[in-house]
Amino acid sequence: MLGDFYLLLILDVEDIKMFKKKINSKQKKNNIGAVKVLGWSSRAISVAANTIIIGYLMIFCTDTLKMPAALVGSLMMASKIFDGITDFFASFMVDNTKTRWGKGRPYEWCIVGVWLCTIALFYTPVSWSLYIKAIWVFVMYTMVFSIFTTLLLASQTPYMIRAFDNDNEKIAKVGIYAGLLTMVGGMIVSVSFPIMMAKLAINPEGWQSLILIYALPLLLIGLGRFFLVSENSIIDETSGQDKISFKDILIMLKRNKYTWATAGMTGFYNVVIGMNAATYYFSYIVGDIGLYSTIQFIGILVLPITLLFPYLMKKYTVSQMIAGGALISAVGYLIYFFAGGNMALLLIGAFVSGVGQFPFVYLQANLSVQMADYNEYIGLSRLDSSVGLLGGAFAKIGGGIGTALLGVLLGMAGYEGSVAVQTEGTLLMIKILYSIIPMIGMVLMALSVSQFSSLDKQQETIEQALREKRAM
Repeated sequence: MLGDFYLLLILDVEDIKMFKKKINSKQKKNNIGAVKVLGWSSRAISVAANTIIIGYLMIFCTDTLKMPAALVGSLMMASKIFDGITDFFASFMVDNTKTRWGKGRPYEWCIVGVWLCTIALFYTPVSWSLYIKAIWVFVMYTMVFSIFTTLLLASQTPYMIRAFDNDNEKIAKVGIYAGLLTMVGGMIVSVSFPIMMAKLAINPEGWQSLILIYALPLLLIGLGRFFLVSENSIIDETSGQDKISFKDILIMLKRNKYTWATAGMTGFYNVVIGMNAATYYFSYIVGDIGLYSTIQFIGILVLPITLLFPYLMKKYTVSQMIAGGALISAVGYLIYFFAGGNMALLLIGAFVSGVGQFPFVYLQANLSVQMADYNEYIGLSRLDSSVGLLGGAFAKIGGGIGTALLGVLLGMAGYEGSVAVQTEGTLLMIKILYSIIPMIGMVLMALSVSQFSSLDKQQETIEQALREKRAM
């Protein structure tokens, strides 16, 4: 009996050791690692910075190249429509990619093309005719967004799934951590660029120097993801996924209604971002473009809000957080309308609108994973890249619509880039473009993402079914 007791005691001790080993193994498994987070953030920072800088292209074209605002807006709108079309081909290409580096990773080199074409945009010679300028701006702008950025975005979800083992917890964590770093990087560019612009961008040569100061280091930073984050090939080896056809994508678009919800969500959000009326607002309403950098500092106060995300995700779904955030952001934009040149109200509006946009910026990747899981659940291929096809396409189209609205409505209001003082009608239009239209866009964004509520109700069932399927 005593021997049996000691045997049981030894077994209990061994069980405890095995239990501890499993716990440590699980903790290690869920640990992402600082190097991997930094690597994943690097390209996101580079793209975010490029988006911020490209946002100043309109004022460069109207005030330096002396191109009509309506023409520039129309060119960008046309480019964005073409951009939406290329998303279909990019997603198809990525879903069928199999290389020694993985499925999404090889496309990271597109960041080089993004920055080279951006440099080419701001190096447009003033001496060229309006016709040649228009062609050059259209082609380079299209190369930045329709080709290189499209491939980067199309490859991101497949890359993330394979880099972080298709683990929702890891993907959420890296979304938050990398989002914080991207926000800090973007904030540095947002704050410093208007200051540098006020000092350097007083002539074409100044613009060229300004762009090189940012483009060259950000290009190198953007390559960090390729060199520091690898893909897990086991996911492709065990998925049994065959070659994807265009028919598979069309079937997915027909059967997965949530891809259309993301189209509305990203489309309306990017209408707001694409307008970027801030440069005009601070130049003509506030009277000092340099003060725009003060607004960017508000992002520092907003950053701690992200620490609440893990707690909030236990009480609310990702779609609920994004929808609620969009409505909060709409209130912030409404504050802008009544602020005028009052910096205190502008800072409050920036804080409120910034807080509201955080859930979308940091957690939208989780919606893509949800949709890919849903595809598999209903018997389709996962289509990790194509599942975000409509979201990506409408993001580009939305950005184009926003840019076009900025140019067209400014033109209709009588904006003249060659004069120092604008008419009362033009000033009112600038206020509307900076506040009321973005507010409406955020409300429509909230309505779009609320369509995910029915998928949220099925999520536990879907996850359980997929676990059982993979255990067979």
